[in-house]
Amino acid sequence: MLNDKNMKTITHFTARRLTLTLLATLTTITAWAQLGGKGTAAEPYLIESATDWVTFAEQVNNGVGTNSYYKLVNDIALGTAEEPTNIIVGTEKKNFRGNFDGDYHTIYINMYRNDKYAAPFGVTDGATISNLNVDGTITTTNKFGGGFVGYANNGATRTTSLINCISSVHIICDDIVTVDPNKPFDCTHGGLVGQNERGYLSFENCMFKGSITDSKEKQTANKCTGFVGWVNNEVFYNNCIMAGTIDVKANDDDLPNSMANFHRLSKTAKAYYRGNSYFVIDYTYPGMVQQGIQVTTSVPADVISKRFVVNGLEVFIPEAVITDDAVTYCGRELIEGEDYIKKEISEYLTTYEGINNYAGSVTRNTQPVLEMNVDTWDAKTKTGWYAISSPVDGAQFSEVAYLTSAIHNIYRYNEKERLWEEYRDKRNYYYGFENGRGYLYRTMDNGGKIGFRGVANSHDVKYTLSCSKKSDNMNGFNLIGNPYPHEIYKSVAIPNDNLADGYSILNKNGTWRFQNDNTAIPEGVAILVQAINKTKDNNSESIEITMKDTDAAPSAKEEINEIWFSVSNSEYSDVAHIEFSEGNGFHKMAHYNDNAPMLYVRYNDEDFASAVVNGNTKSTSLCFEAKSMGKYTLIIKTNGQFDYLHLLDKLTGKDLNLLVDDEYTFISSNQDNAERFVVKFSYNADNQAIEDKTFAWQNGNDVIVDGTGELQVFDINGRMVMNTIVDGIEAVSITSQGIYVLRLIGEDVKTQKIIIQ
Repeated sequence: MLNDKNMKTITHFTARRLTLTLLATLTTITAWAQLGGKGTAAEPYLIESATDWVTFAEQVNNGVGTNSYYKLVNDIALGTAEEPTNIIVGTEKKNFRGNFDGDYHTIYINMYRNDKYAAPFGVTDGATISNLNVDGTITTTNKFGGGFVGYANNGATRTTSLINCISSVHIICDDIVTVDPNKPFDCTHGGLVGQNERGYLSFENCMFKGSITDSKEKQTANKCTGFVGWVNNEVFYNNCIMAGTIDVKANDDDLPNSMANFHRLSKTAKAYYRGNSYFVIDYTYPGMVQQGIQVTTSVPADVISKRFVVNGLEVFIPEAVITDDAVTYCGRELIEGEDYIKKEISEYLTTYEGINNYAGSVTRNTQPVLEMNVDTWDAKTKTGWYAISSPVDGAQFSEVAYLTSAIHNIYRYNEKERLWEEYRDKRNYYYGFENGRGYLYRTMDNGGKIGFRGVANSHDVKYTLSCSKKSDNMNGFNLIGNPYPHEIYKSVAIPNDNLADGYSILNKNGTWRFQNDNTAIPEGVAILVQAINKTKDNNSESIEITMKDTDAAPSAKEEINEIWFSVSNSEYSDVAHIEFSEGNGFHKMAHYNDNAPMLYVRYNDEDFASAVVNGNTKSTSLCFEAKSMGKYTLIIKTNGQFDYLHLLDKLTGKDLNLLVDDEYTFISSNQDNAERFVVKFSYNADNQAIEDKTFAWQNGNDVIVDGTGELQVFDINGRMVMNTIVDGIEAVSITSQGIYVLRLIGEDVKTQKIIIQ
């Protein structure tokens, strides 16, 4: 029951609450009144200092002035290293929906935020932000960080627009925490916007040239992009540049979309490009729809281009606007000779008759130098790999027709580290084809060809190889390319002075196949060579070779004794080679495709694709590594005078006479010993001792001999198994299969090898 005392207390508290509320309201109104202007399009609120920015934030976050117009009239600094700011404009409940004109000023920000939406503008709904630079550092432990906007939570038909905006912000996510257990360490940060949740997002003349980093040795932060971390609906780009650096957990099989140039899209989201948008470093992942155009490191002399230096690389973007004898980009005047290629504006206007927005190609020559047909990558069969090389002098990836950045992979081989480096990986900064270098390439979908255009190489190409050091048993493998628009031969166009004989080519299924030097290297194709240091300083790590513009073939090689082995199943094949001569063998390189079986010769405790064997050798191991259980067929081809050639299968005990049977089918699995096979051989090194004239041949179960004199018959071990006199054409009986040497001693001595089957 209420009594007078209770009623007085309640009345007192009610009056006090009303007084405090009115006081707070009056205080807030007084603070807002400090902003100059009226908040209209004609007279926007004016932001002159960091204090005004705090007022701006408090006003919007309390639901007042959310739809108003604002203008920045000075450069301002928000937070310091010692006292970072945590203030954002726009919250989940009170979104910023207004219009903010930066008037080409800069906000220098130092923010530390232990919550979502770490950005100058936290949450927006249909806002327009224009003519603004943001520079500085944003450190956050949570999701949705951005250089401008943390979260674009637009109404279904509304758009958050950024126009003439440049983000030089460094977003640090070393201390990112896991918000969703199903998405560990998910940042969803963007150089400009963290996430587009609903409605539309539009960028026009915008640029990101800052960074998003996780500096821990073992990186955990993931899912970051140059412009917007995640798009749920639709995003539009018009003449934008992604020149920033993303250094977080790299894309891999578990996180295929950890980083991307401009955005990551939901399954239903879409991206649209108007005009040209460029990127410097490609962070997209295989299978992603192409995002923009890769920049070039050179442009024609008559194109005014914006100049950038990114990670020490000078790049140019051929987009500029000319107004009243001034050159501008993203609304900002450029400095001649510093920001763009030095050329008189009047001459430019004369050349292009006053065209204000040049978006032409930067290709130096539109005539095709070479077009190569390639197969699209088949993920099921893992085929579609190519080793390619440019016949164009200094070609950039962006200048190669059909070479779309988001749906291809390009790798170079680092011999010193023995690893493949993908060019769009954050640790690798290379943007084009180095003359003489080969590149591993595959495409997801590019119409089945690659087109090189420009100035064809016609000069000598010097290239430095990493070579073997005897002290550490380096293999010396290098992927080099034919740098000319015609076929060439190794040992002629590419001297063999410091190279092992032969080379390997890449099959489209990712396997390396050994070839002799007398096989031509087609234009646009790269090969795997092995550098061998033959200098006095055998510990030198590099040698230089000079490739010459010639299609001359090597002179015919003297006939040698050699054995070729090839193994295959229904999907893959591999080869190995033994040559009986002098020189350096070609070691075995692991296939790029891990699923492919390996066949190689183990000789003197080393593994060879092609082993050079001396004349005293009588056997060697033929190693086979099956990557999967199945049926394999081994085929053997020989060249030369072999007296004895057997294959011993140590697993089954099979002893195969390869001079009689040149094919062997067997079952193998990845559990089998690699040294499963032994090859035993004997050959006649002195071919002159065997006359060309044939005097004996097999006929059924008999051997027919045509001659007069003493006939001696020796088996493969040199034992005499028959000694008889023949006169004219006679039949002699040799009952056992095998290889025999027949010697007929008459007026002269005749020797012949014969195989009894």
